[in-house]
Amino acid sequence: MPGIHTFYPGSILLQPVANSLGIGIDKINLVICQIISLILAYLQYSVFSAAKVSRMTRIAFPAICGLIFCYFCYGNAMKHLVLLVGLSYAIMYSSPPEIVHKCVFLFSMGYLVLIHWYRWYILTVASIDITGPMMILVQKVTVLAFSLHDGKVKKSDGLNEIQKREALKSLPDILSFLSYMFHFQAVLTGPACFYTDYMAWINGTAAIGKDGKVEKPWRAVLTKLSQTAVFMLLYVFLGDCFTPDIIIDEKYMNLNWIQWLFVLYIVMAFQRVPYYFAWTLADAIFNLSGFGFRGYDSNEQPQWDLVTNVKPWKVETALNFKETLEAWNCCTMYWLRRVAYDRAPKGYRTLSTYLLSAVWHGFFLGYYVTFLTGALFTVSARTVRRCLRWRFQGNKFLQRLYDMLTLVITKIALSYASFPFVMMHLGPGLSPELIVRRCLRWRFQGNKFLQRLYDMLTLVITKIALSYASFPFVMMHLGPGLYFYRQMYFCLHFTALFAIFLLPRILAPKSKPIIQSGRIDDIKKSS
Repeated sequence: MPGIHTFYPGSILLQPVANSLGIGIDKINLVICQIISLILAYLQYSVFSAAKVSRMTRIAFPAICGLIFCYFCYGNAMKHLVLLVGLSYAIMYSSPPEIVHKCVFLFSMGYLVLIHWYRWYILTVASIDITGPMMILVQKVTVLAFSLHDGKVKKSDGLNEIQKREALKSLPDILSFLSYMFHFQAVLTGPACFYTDYMAWINGTAAIGKDGKVEKPWRAVLTKLSQTAVFMLLYVFLGDCFTPDIIIDEKYMNLNWIQWLFVLYIVMAFQRVPYYFAWTLADAIFNLSGFGFRGYDSNEQPQWDLVTNVKPWKVETALNFKETLEAWNCCTMYWLRRVAYDRAPKGYRTLSTYLLSAVWHGFFLGYYVTFLTGALFTVSARTVRRCLRWRFQGNKFLQRLYDMLTLVITKIALSYASFPFVMMHLGPGLSPELIVRRCLRWRFQGNKFLQRLYDMLTLVITKIALSYASFPFVMMHLGPGLYFYRQMYFCLHFTALFAIFLLPRILAPKSKPIIQSGRIDDIKKSS
């Protein structure tokens, strides 16, 4: 049984500041550590660069700072982080290569599940606690174990390109391992990066571009810090006005359905703002330390998005569920692909990946409602796109109309599905998206007007579905999520089932889709 310090809040040094601002001490501690991380990142880039200090210094400095942050934010609860990392390393050291990935996965997920259960059992309100860093560390230790298994056991021709790049022939030394686990840039909020990318940064080779020139991150850092400031202001000044519980308040339930859907979308959009803030700030911290360079775009401009975890503009303007999920919690999606999607039997990839994501998030039943709804929407949206979109591609007006409609529907669906997640409590693996896409999309491709119409339609539908699906996630609890869905008569669930099972019979797909090896276009998730 976890001890009494499992959810110890950490330092109360800044409690007067928290009281004066009306913000929880857990949030104040986290934000202060992230601000300090900006300073440390600049020091790491300018003072502790690979050209100026030893490799050992570059390895030790990030880990020491990260451990201090953990103790400041979580106090004695950080013992769970140390145990998770230490025992995982011992398992990697002692386990046969043939089963090392399974042993580490079962141990780390089991430990996380235990702490998640304890959190669900004793906590009555949501707060920033030790489960957040544990979730990030679970990603790191499992990916590392899978990389060891791939490098020691599998042949090169049996690996995809990502697995080949990440495969390890030997276990990292203990200091490099600890540095990778606890480096200050990501220990509190993530995202997790690959070990090979981290060591390239340690060695000073991560940002080498054309002609051996080291690319500078300043433009990317300033852009992301500006975005972070906007998200912070939105959350501080408007966040309390758009809490998710107002969606099921009688005052708003009595609105006409168009007004209510608009309120639903706005409320669910504001639930994403704290994630935009935290992940964009973390991305800026990474970049300021010289980490995150990923080559050049089509205009020969440097790209600093190797550890970008969210693309807010793409999330809010995505034309379908697939595009939305591709832009959300990207690094967790990479992890899910590495440990679940690429390893699961083909017929169970989507469902198993969504279920792993739900378990990884915790025990609040609202999470499972959201993820199963999201899986349902993912498959159904693909089906609708195949069946309809091609019919709108021959006419520019129809293309635009389709885009607008799909944008709106996507946002509503996202709000619908995520409400149980936000509420956390409870009050299917099939997303209809693939089936709809296959049956409909090709029918709109012969005319530009129809193409635009199809795109507008999918844009609207995607926004509706996104809001619908994510509401239980935000609320976390089962009751509010089920109440919300009952008030909507489970309409989008039935629509998704119709898209999966009946639409292909009414409007057959144009042709069988080509599935590329190693793709995970259908399984991207929200946290």
